[in-house]
Parts: sequence; C-alpha cells; structure tokens
Amino acid sequence: MRQSALEAATATQHHFDAYGKKFLQEFSSLAKAEFAPIAARWDRENRFPAENFRRLQEKNWLRVPVSRRHGGLGYGLHENPVAWVSFVRALSKACGNTGQTFQIWGHCMSMVEELSTPEQGARFTKEAMAGAIWCSGGSEPANYTQKRQTGGAKVRATAETTAKARTTFARQVEGGVLVSGRKLFTSNSSASDRFFIFAEMLAPDGTPLGLVHPVIERGAKGLTVLDSWDAMGMRGTGSDDLVIEDVFVRNEDVVGLHQPNAYFTSVLAGSFLVGRAAVYMGIADAAFEYLVAYIRDKVQAGDDLVMQFRIGQLETKRQNASAILFRAAHLWEQALDGEAEPDDCASFAALTHCAVIEASLAITSEALELAGGRGMLRSSPLERFYRDVRAYSVSPPTINASMVNIGSRLLAPGALRETLVEEGV
Repeated sequence: MRQSALEAATATQHHFDAYGKKFLQEFSSLAKAEFAPIAARWDRENRFPAENFRRLQEKNWLRVPVSRRHGGLGYGLHENPVAWVSFVRALSKACGNTGQTFQIWGHCMSMVEELSTPEQGARFTKEAMAGAIWCSGGSEPANYTQKRQTGGAKVRATAETTAKARTTFARQVEGGVLVSGRKLFTSNSSASDRFFIFAEMLAPDGTPLGLVHPVIERGAKGLTVLDSWDAMGMRGTGSDDLVIEDVFVRNEDVVGLHQPNAYFTSVLAGSFLVGRAAVYMGIADAAFEYLVAYIRDKVQAGDDLVMQFRIGQLETKRQNASAILFRAAHLWEQALDGEAEPDDCASFAALTHCAVIEASLAITSEALELAGGRGMLRSSPLERFYRDVRAYSVSPPTINASMVNIGSRLLAPGALRETLVEEGV
C-alpha cells in the first residue's frame, strides 16, 4: 500500500527532507482549499476559528509542532525552526487568524516540552494532539515583554527586575500554588482548554523564587476570561483578557517548578518573534498574490509601466523580508545544535520582526492604493489584510523598541559587539 506523506514524515528521522516538504505541500493545499474561502468569516464574526482546528485534528495534523519523542512530527520551533516557519507561513497565507492562533498553540507546545518535566511533557502534548487548545498568558499591564538574560548573576538580576514589574504571582501553598494576576491580549484565550501562565513564584513568606508557568484548566475556580477582544485587526484570534484570582494549581501542573527562571536561559526565549513574523509574512504573501492577479486579470493593466515598476518594488521588499525570516529560522536551528549563541539569535529575531513589519505594511498599504476603491470593499480581502498587518505593527515590541534592542547590542563593548557583527546582527 502506498505510504502517505504524513506517514513518511513521521517515520523518517530527518528534520525537513523531501518527505517533510511533500507533507508541507499537502498541508498548504488543504489550507488553501478549505481555510482560505472562509477566512473572512472569523473576522466578521469576531470569532476564534475552532472549526479549522477541528479539521486539523481530524487530519492528525496537530502533531506538527510536537516533538517525535512525544509522538509528534517534530516540526516545531524548538526542534526544526525552518520547518515551523514554513508551516506557519503557509497556513497564514490561507487564513491569518488561523495561522496566528496555530503558532501561539505551537509555541506553547515548545515551551511545555523544553521547560517541563518528562511526565508533564508527555501528558500535556498528548492532550494537545488530541485537540486541547492552548494559550500563553504573558502580557500584563505593567510588563509587556519578557526580557532574556543568561548566566547566573544576570538571571538573578532578571528575576529581581521582573518580580518588581510582573503582577501575576504564584504563591506556594500545600500541594500547589495559588495564582493571582491579570493578563492582556491573550491569543486563543476565548477558546482555550489550557492556559500557560507566566507568574512569579513566591515562597509562603513572600520571597520571590523565580519565574514559573502554572497551567490552568478552563473552568477553574477563580479564572475569568473577559469578553474584551473587539479589535481593528486579527479579530479571530480570541485574544481576551484573563483575570486570575487565587486559582489553585497543583504542583504537578506547574511547569518550571523544578527549575524556576528556566525560560530566561532556554533557547526559546526571544524566538516567539520569529514564529509571529512568519504569520504576517504569510498575510503579505496573500495580499501580494491577490494584487498581482487583480491588476493582471481584472483591470488588465499588466503592460502598464508604472504598475510593473511598483509591483517590482513590492516583490523586492517581499523577497528581502522572506530571506531575513528564513535566516532567523536558520540561526535558531544553529542555536539548537550549539553552533550559534541564543542571544545573537534573539537580537536577529528583533531585526526580523522589524523587517517583516515594514515589508508587510508596505505591501498591504500599496495594494489598497493600486487596487483603487474596490480594494476597500468587504468583498475584497485587501482591507482585511491591511487591518491584520496594521494590528501586528502596534503589537509589542514595537519597531522603535526593537530598533533600540538591535542598536544597543551593536554598540555594546568588546567581545560582545564582535560576536554580533560576525553573526550579521
């Protein structure tokens, strides 16, 4: 009997060989055929694309970001960054909301596998592959980003800094922790079954012990998912706020309890920007392809020199951003193999974030202009592409913050600066 690409991808030990690429084609084809035609629905209804996740579950494709050791396909950011970027980009090209929610869910799996105990990793990934939706609660009113540091003294300094800024705490009690705090812009939260929370663990006497990640089940006493997400763009991401009031989480469900602050020293820290950039690169791809077909076929202006020039400009920006995105993914792959420094990868991720924002904004904005008045109609996807990308451009970290990140590292003294320049950051 003929072996399917999915079965072959599971059987092979190679990361992203011919079998994996063939499976990516199958994955992309399904997204184009089934998800793209209904992509506007989630935007109009301001609703999480749960039906698309159920379809991925039916195909057994929720295994994509889970490692092979837990029965997955091993195409997640923590195991194969180049493959992960490819899958997220293809899915986002068909439906930006599905791509964003899928990459959030996949990033949660990466954090679970890298930061949890073996028992936790096996249990949580099994639930996720069976269809459980996950979200990550990190953003807070006083702390929009999680700064990464390495080394003992720096990790201690980071713990002290974030303990002051973070307002979500996990206080140790008998058998577990009591979690309290508030989280903002928590993508997937409207539909999530599991909430992966960033919290500062406190000893019974109030002493800060470091960053941990309580996993809260939907319906837990003290957890409220506010119906707060009614945004300009990315309306289908279900990014509601969380209010957490003395939610009890047993020790078995606290990721990182055995090693607080592990997130700061993991290769994953900072990598989230790469996965998110893949989402908006995919949306830019969709906008660009729609624009080219519209000008060529609908208005039949393919021989207009001005149109040719402007399309050429946009394609150059798109390809430049794409090259930077895959360079970032490759750097993370090298870091996983111990061939690159995670700090350098994180800095390049900030650069990638800026490059993709600028390219996707240029493409979607100029697509509206070149398409004329019809591009603003709801019957055209261009106005939705523009709104989704514009929402990305104001999500933290902003371009300004990312540029400061890049510049501060380039201006760092001595060996650190030499390392960054060598890596092309």
